[in-house]
Order: sequence, then C-alpha cells, then structure tokens
Amino acid sequence: MSDFELHSDRRLFLKRLAGAGLAAGVTGFAGCTKPSKSATPAPSPEPTPTAGARGRIGDLETVVIRHASGSSAEIAIQGAHVTSWKRATGDEMLFVSARSALAAGEPIRGGIPVVFPQFAALGPLPMHGFVRTTPWEVADVGRDPTGAVFALLRTRDTDASRALWPHAFRASMRVTLDEALSTAITIENTGQDAFPFHCALHTYLRVADVRKVSVEGLEGATYQDRTAKSVQRRERRRPVTVRGEVDRIYVGRTGRLRIVDESRGRAILLDRAGFNDVVVWNPGEEKARTSIGLADGEWLNMLAVESAQIVPPVQLAPGSLWSGVQRLRVS
Repeated sequence: MSDFELHSDRRLFLKRLAGAGLAAGVTGFAGCTKPSKSATPAPSPEPTPTAGARGRIGDLETVVIRHASGSSAEIAIQGAHVTSWKRATGDEMLFVSARSALAAGEPIRGGIPVVFPQFAALGPLPMHGFVRTTPWEVADVGRDPTGAVFALLRTRDTDASRALWPHAFRASMRVTLDEALSTAITIENTGQDAFPFHCALHTYLRVADVRKVSVEGLEGATYQDRTAKSVQRRERRRPVTVRGEVDRIYVGRTGRLRIVDESRGRAILLDRAGFNDVVVWNPGEEKARTSIGLADGEWLNMLAVESAQIVPPVQLAPGSLWSGVQRLRVS
C-alpha cells in the first residue's frame, strides 16, 4: 500500500469516527424514495437496495445489513453482538464456535462481543461485564451518504444492572459496513457520580490455522501476560506469532495492526480510536477443550485481537461521553 493510500484510508476512518453516533441518510429497514415535485416527470430512480432486515441465529433475533458490493454483517440484538461479517465473495471473516450457546441470557462464543463495564474477571462483576447478555434495542438501520449501511443499537441501565453495578448509563453501538467493517461504541454517564469502567470489542477473527498467523504492529510494546499472573513483559518478537495458549494485554499501544493469515493468503488491517490497549488471546488446545468448551480443533481456527481500554480504566464524569471505534479491512 502506498503512503497516499494509507493516509487516505485513515482519513476515511477518522471521518467515520466523527459520524459514529449519527444515523444520516436513508433510514429504517427499507428505504423509500419520494416522487419529484417538478412539472416535468423525472426518470424513475434506480431502486434503493434494502439496507437491512431481521433474521435469527439460534434462538436470538438479529439484524442483517447488506452493502451494495454484496458484503453483509449480522448483529444479534442481545448484546449488540456482531456474529457475522461476510465479504462479497461469501468468505466469513469472524469465528463463532459450533458449540456456542445461541440462547437468551447466554454469552456467544465468537463474533464481536461488547465488553463493558468490566474486562474478564478484573473486578466483582460477571465475566466481561453484563451488556453482552443484555437485551438492546434497534434504534436505526439505514444507509449513509457515502453508501455505507449501518445498524444503530442502544441500551441503558436497568434495575437488574444497578443491582450488579450501581451506576446510570446509556450505551450505543453503531455497526457500519462498506469495504470494511466498523464498530463504534459510545458510553454516556447519565447519573450524578463519576464511574470507572473497562471497555473492549472482543473480536474473534476466523483464520485457517492460528499457528500460521502473525500480528504486526506490536513490536516493542509492553504487555501483561495473563498466563503468568499478569507479569509485565516487553514484546521482542517481530511479528507476534501464536503456537499455543496466549493471553496478553498490550498496554498503551495505538496505531494500525496488520494480522496476516498465511494459509489464506490475506491480511486484515485493524485501525482504532479511543481504544489504547490491544488484547491478543487464544486458549490453546487444552483450555479450548477443558475450560472454554470449543469443539475439537476449533482453537486452530480463531484468534481474538481485541480493541480495548483496560489500563487504566476510563473515568467518566457525570454527563460525559466516551467513544471507542475499530475498523477492520481486508488488504
């Protein structure tokens, strides 16, 4: 990629970030056009492709958005959880375990879970917080002026959430699809007191063989090794490769990452804003079977590369907003 292409791509990414909370353009599950008021009849416009539709995955209701290129994304309304991202070729880019529970109140093992307000077991809350198993509402589905399609989902605190975590908040998740997949989360403190939180987009990438995958852009970074009681180390490998279990929080590492899948002959570019940390995780063969509950051999077909804000937690003042966004693109 040339410098011009790289900077142009990043400009588009930042433009999308600026509009992450907006739902402009044709809205609703199917757009419509209004007749011209001109005295001279105008040519009939080309039909606007439907931006989205409802679907199901297991027992869960979903929203499916489709881009004019033929790519698609599916989002479970429970958890605002992206469960599928398919390119125009039909290639599935996200991993979801064949053994994943696809039922109300159960976390989905794969896709892009939303982690909030706690990462992993770093606190008293359920693993990875509670919004990934919370019912969200679909606020909008549409097409923006660039031709990208999007779905906007929202949730807020409830009696049940306040029993676990005594804070008032609103959360929105905007999934945008064009030549890339962008996911943007915004948290608003609607209460009277400041609160701390972690947030992450726990992205499970589908790969052919994780042992032939490398992650570029982490060289020299400091990380917490969660397989060794979170001891702090410095990444000396260039690039990072995975041969078995790995569970690392790369702290304060901004900039583009490049995930190369040698077996499939492709790379995924990951750009982030608002998320200063990166988590790289694979349970390895033994834990995949005994602790995680993956099907036999599935650990080879996934690598979680997560955009995160963990160290330090976000401190959000009353009435304030925080946003984090990631953009995934195949190069």
